[in-house]
Amino acid sequence: MSLFQIDYDSGFCGDDYPVIKIPGSKSVAARRLIIDYIRGESPEYVNMPRCDDTLELSAALRDLRLGLSGNRYDLGSGGTSMRFFTALAASIEGFDGIVDCSPQLRRRPLSPLVDALRAIGADIEYLEEEGCPPIYIKGGKLKGGEVAVDAGISSQFISALMLVSRLWASPLSLGLRGEIVSRPYVEMTKRLLEMSDDDSAPYIEGDWSAAAFFYAYCLLVPDKDVRIGLLRKPDLSVQGDAAVADIFKYLGVESEWEGDGEVVLHGNRHVIDSRRSMSVPVEFDMGDVPDLVPALAVCMALAGIRFRFIKVSHLRHKESDRLSALQTEMGKIGFAVETGDDFISWDGGRLPMSKEVIIESYEDHRIAMAFSIAAAKLHHITIRGGECVSKSFPGFYGELRKIGFVIRIIY
Repeated sequence: MSLFQIDYDSGFCGDDYPVIKIPGSKSVAARRLIIDYIRGESPEYVNMPRCDDTLELSAALRDLRLGLSGNRYDLGSGGTSMRFFTALAASIEGFDGIVDCSPQLRRRPLSPLVDALRAIGADIEYLEEEGCPPIYIKGGKLKGGEVAVDAGISSQFISALMLVSRLWASPLSLGLRGEIVSRPYVEMTKRLLEMSDDDSAPYIEGDWSAAAFFYAYCLLVPDKDVRIGLLRKPDLSVQGDAAVADIFKYLGVESEWEGDGEVVLHGNRHVIDSRRSMSVPVEFDMGDVPDLVPALAVCMALAGIRFRFIKVSHLRHKESDRLSALQTEMGKIGFAVETGDDFISWDGGRLPMSKEVIIESYEDHRIAMAFSIAAAKLHHITIRGGECVSKSFPGFYGELRKIGFVIRIIY
């Protein structure tokens, strides 16, 4: 893995109004791709993301449609892609093949989805470790009806069943075990299924979880405004992560909408200072918006705002164990972060910071992006494996350069 040396030039004078180009939401894109496959359509989308996860799912669906890959399908590192494709393949009569993914993704749970599909007639076999890919699938007409699924690990299991249930003999009736994590993603699936018959021009709205890193920048550098394009206003967006605008408004970053899909971010020093001086940590329930945790944790600590995030246990099942990763890597830059079964917090405690710090990305795009933004406060940071941002935001470093970041890559 390459080392990414990231510096921040606080005196940078670039374009007076640089527009940060946010990629399309890969969560929206994945759902639209599955819906379109089932409908037998291949529309040309505006703002379709060109990130790894979307490209890998698109390639697998193309190969499935055209019969190009023999009987083996590789979904790369996309958890959403792997889970959605597994449900789709199991529901297609005549499918007979192996579904696999990257070594990193093989460590993430799949068994709740497989168990649910098996209960309605799916023929799925684990080829190596029980509960993990690769898997062999012999597709068929599933009976559908009532399906019980564990809702406490990932909402993707629920969304996968919802997306493919129109292929089943009977309509889906969900029986959920445990509290649903990331509930807005289930709502996103529902809304996109309802919109799938809309004849309007297909468009993938900008990714609010990607925008979070530029809100984080404005919290750390409140005298520099940032203009972001291609976003949809929170009240119109299907993304739960649009909550980032309200979360950062509370912390002191305001959103001013100008025209269609452009928002200007302003840091408000008075509000930021008031949050910094609070007698107790700021507490957020992150159960619905877990992808915002890395950006928030890093920028709030660097801004001196104590925090406690609850309902975050499912972050241990992402591209990395994000709770452990944040605790370890934030410790390297001087913050004594605490984690538990269902929380992560920083109460102002500090640790000695070594001069030569290398942040590990854990091949996790959100960890890499969160610590890249830290350079705005630290002036310099080195990240191992920063190329993993291509999973969701391949143009991330190019956009950082627009606002004064200098990136050098050592291969």
